Amino acid sequence: MTFPSPRLEPLAAGLTSLSLALLATALVVLPQRLAQRPAAAGVLAVALAADGELRVWNRPIRAHDLPVLLAQAKDREGVILRLVPDSGAPWGAVQAMLTRLEASGLPVELQLP
Repeated sequence: MTFPSPRLEPLAAGLTSLSLALLATALVVLPQRLAQRPAAAGVLAVALAADGELRVWNRPIRAHDLPVLLAQAKDREGVILRLVPDSGAPWGAVQAMLTRLEASGLPVELQLP
């Protein structure tokens, strides 16, 4: 394709490059922003550490307090549970926690590290 003016060719290449860079950035950033929805949006994030410690929104909780927390979450409308395991957490512990969370009857997401 030829341009009517030789000055337009670099401009078109620059605009194309800028458009592709913006599109690539959007494809990376948008899924991350959706994954980081706050508690106000109804997402209850439960982090599972490699040593089995549980944290809800970066606050440590005891394992026997989890059913109470899940019962409170079930009373609210539109709550989604998100399990965020540590990269060193054993897969068996992750599956056991998924089973416990799914037993609550709330929708569960798994966010892999």
